[in-house]
Amino acid sequence: MTEIEFITTFLAENAGYAREKFAARGDLTVTSKTSPTDLLTEVDLTLQHRAIEKIREHFPDDQIVAEEGEFSTFPKDPHARCWVMDPIDGTSNFVKGIFPVYAISLAFAEKGIPQVGGVCLPDMDMTFLAERDKGATMNGKPCRVSQIQTLDASRIDVDFSTLKDRQTILSRASNIITSIGQIRCHGSAVCSIIQIATGDVEAYLHMSLNPWDYAAAQLIVEESGGVATRLDNSPLELFDGREGLLITNGAIHSDVLACIK
Repeated sequence: MTEIEFITTFLAENAGYAREKFAARGDLTVTSKTSPTDLLTEVDLTLQHRAIEKIREHFPDDQIVAEEGEFSTFPKDPHARCWVMDPIDGTSNFVKGIFPVYAISLAFAEKGIPQVGGVCLPDMDMTFLAERDKGATMNGKPCRVSQIQTLDASRIDVDFSTLKDRQTILSRASNIITSIGQIRCHGSAVCSIIQIATGDVEAYLHMSLNPWDYAAAQLIVEESGGVATRLDNSPLELFDGREGLLITNGAIHSDVLACIK
């Protein structure tokens, strides 16, 4: 089984479980992690456990990095073969949202760079897949970023996340608030980034984000014609230990970077 076959199969086999749990979200077991709004559910744990079992079965020598528990530690060798997963991105939306803005994200990386990625939006019946240098698809149809080239016509998702991140955004990226045509915040990094691949949003900005929140979506956007970098325009590598990222349609990338102090 190839990596893209594995991801495709895993997402297809588990989308129904996520849909069922979202429909019955009032009965979920929910706890908090680092803050009252950083939530964890039985669904996060179950999906992560299922993925780890399957990866160990098919790719026993590969490393695994995932959001929950002991797997949130970066690999000792950042260039090793590694699977990167967020079982439910947008857990707060999953628990309390009337709209299903959440995603299952799974990527395979090598040399610190995503090589294969898949994102499933279960309740929207959307599955995005990408292989490096082979393009990206949504439900089998090619994805392409938008061609919008000016900030005043652009839409950007700014993830305000934690209180610390909000303070950083206000101090470093206040110019964006007065320059971009429309600002959004969906509460799910994966869902926000993936919209760039479909041409519905032009940019996504976050001041600190973990690899499982963007690995698969980053590749899908890049394979749709977009650009992903750190905030100093250096390459975006998964395990470099740095914070802050900007992902765009490419056309407005330099202009958005110019707005960041």
